[in-house]
Amino acid sequence: SLSLSLFPFFSLCRYKFVRRLLLAKLGIMFPSALFMSMFAQFCVTEFRFEPKRTGRLLSYVPLVRMIGQGLLVNPLVKLFSETLMIRASCFVIALSMLFIGYATTELELYLVLLPLNLSGAVAIVVISGLLTQAVPEADTGGVLGLDHAVLSFAYIIGPLVSGWIYELYGFVILGYLGALIATFTGVCCCVLDIGDETPCIVQMKRQYRKITRCCRCCRCC
Repeated sequence: SLSLSLFPFFSLCRYKFVRRLLLAKLGIMFPSALFMSMFAQFCVTEFRFEPKRTGRLLSYVPLVRMIGQGLLVNPLVKLFSETLMIRASCFVIALSMLFIGYATTELELYLVLLPLNLSGAVAIVVISGLLTQAVPEADTGGVLGLDHAVLSFAYIIGPLVSGWIYELYGFVILGYLGALIATFTGVCCCVLDIGDETPCIVQMKRQYRKITRCCRCCRCC
């Protein structure tokens, strides 16, 4: 029955941070799904690319993601916390989505696609790692399956929405919508704790209080 099929989903979501991490992944990947589903059409319509140039540009996207996931994740994790990388990825994606609609040359497309796909690729791996840490070892396989299901859901809804928006309003609006979603996701990740026990906003307030105390002590001296 439907209730039995949904039981594993609800049982995994009861663990701390799982729901927030899954929603963060959806918010990070949905802008990319919006963009990539109409990207080939955008290249042909706006830039008059022939099939070879379009194929080369589309091959560039997974190449960037492969480099990000294979070469950048491990060094970045050693330098920064996973939650900081997720939050930073949201805002990098938002900026990239804002600029993508205003690209006028092929070179500009390559340059804008670089941070967009690097940040998304890094965030995917980091969130998957945090999800496995958030559940017991026996539920690792289930939460990873749920993780990939969220990714597939983004690429199911993305083309449906982007096709309608592209036809009515054009490609630039897709960039605005993707930037809005990524920004909202980043703000939520800053306000809420997503694996670091303390929300980013609370950490910033503590740092601000420390700085103000130091300034007061310096003045007194």
